[in-house]
Amino acid sequence: MDLFPLVDPIPLPAPVWLFKVLQSVTLALHFTAVHLMVGGLFLATWWAIRGRRRNDERMVAASGAIARRLPIVVAYVINLGIPPLLFAQVLYGRALYTSSILIGVFWIMVIFMLVAAYFLMYKMAKRADTGWAFGWMGVIALLLVLKIGFVYTNNMTLMLRPEAWAEMYRSNPTGAHLAHGDPTILPRWLYMMLGSVGMAGIGLMLLGLRSGIEKSAAAFLRGRGARLLTIFTLVQMVLAVWVYRAQPEAVRAGIWASLFYKGIFGAWFLSALALVALGAFGAVTAASRAWLPVALAGTVGFVNIALWVLFRDGIRDVTLGLHGYDVWARNVYTNWSIVVLFLVLFVAAVGLTGWMGLVTVRAKGADEQHA
Repeated sequence: MDLFPLVDPIPLPAPVWLFKVLQSVTLALHFTAVHLMVGGLFLATWWAIRGRRRNDERMVAASGAIARRLPIVVAYVINLGIPPLLFAQVLYGRALYTSSILIGVFWIMVIFMLVAAYFLMYKMAKRADTGWAFGWMGVIALLLVLKIGFVYTNNMTLMLRPEAWAEMYRSNPTGAHLAHGDPTILPRWLYMMLGSVGMAGIGLMLLGLRSGIEKSAAAFLRGRGARLLTIFTLVQMVLAVWVYRAQPEAVRAGIWASLFYKGIFGAWFLSALALVALGAFGAVTAASRAWLPVALAGTVGFVNIALWVLFRDGIRDVTLGLHGYDVWARNVYTNWSIVVLFLVLFVAAVGLTGWMGLVTVRAKGADEQHA
C-alpha cells in the first residue's frame, strides 16, 4: 500500500540535485536569521526585566540595543524563510502537504502569531528608543515565537510519519492535530530554540563592535555574547546527540551507513568545538575590539548551521526512503535557459540581500540605532 498521494505527473523543471542545493543554502540562511531572532528576543527580554530590577544600566542598555534591531532581523527571517519552504514543497510536497493539512488549524495560525510577534517587537524597539520598559511585551512575543517554532517542528516531523496519517485523519479530519507522541519532536525543537541563544551570542559580539553603542554596554555585549556562545554550543551538542538517538533504529542505521552523512556529522562536531573555543577566547578578550576573531566566529557559526541542515536533510531522506519515498525518483525535464535565468536572478537576489545587510551594518548617525 502506497502511503503517499500520487506523484504530480508534471516533471520537475530542473534536476533534483539543484533543488536540493538551493533548498539547503536558503534554509541555512533562514536558520541563521531564526537563531538571531529567537536568541536576541530572549536576551533582550531577560536583560530588560533583570536589568531594571537590579538597576543595572549596562544590562538595560544592552537589551535596548538588541530590541532596536529585532524588527530588521524578523524581516530577514520571513523573506529568507519563503524560498526553502517552496523548494521543500517541490521535492517533498506529497509528504509536506499531507502533514500541513493534518495540522492545518495550527499551520494557518502561524501567520497570525507571527504578525502579533512582529508588532510587539516593533513596539519593543519604540519603547527602547524612549527608555520605557518593554519586558512584558518581550515575554508575549517570545511565547508566540516559541509556539511558531513548535508548530514548524511538528509539521516537519509529521511529514516523516506517513504510517500515522490515515488514523489521524479518521480520528479528526478538521486539521486540529499535532504530532503528539513522536519522541523526536522535543529534542528537535529544543535544538533550534536553545541553540539560538548560542548563535545569537555571535550577533552580540558583532553588535558590541559598533561605535554607536555606549562603551560599557558594548563590552558587556561582547563578553556575554562570547560566554553564551560557549555555553549554549555545548548545550546544542548534547541536544544534537539526543536528536540522533531519538530517531528510530532503522533511521540511525541508514544515516550511519552513509559515508557522506557520517562525514557531515563529523564536520559539524568539529565546527561546534571550534565555536566553543572561539567563544572562550572571546570571553577572555572581551575588552578588546578586535574584529577578526568575531568575524571568524560568524563564519564558523554559519558553516555549523549549514552542516546541520545537510545532516537534517539526511535524516529526512532516510526516514522517507524507509517508507518508499525516493526523492530522487522524479521525472525531470530541464529547460536550461529558464534554469540559467533563474540562477542569475537568484544570485542577484542573494547579492542584493547581502548588500542591504552591509548597508544596515554600516549605518551611522541617526540611522545607526536601526542597524
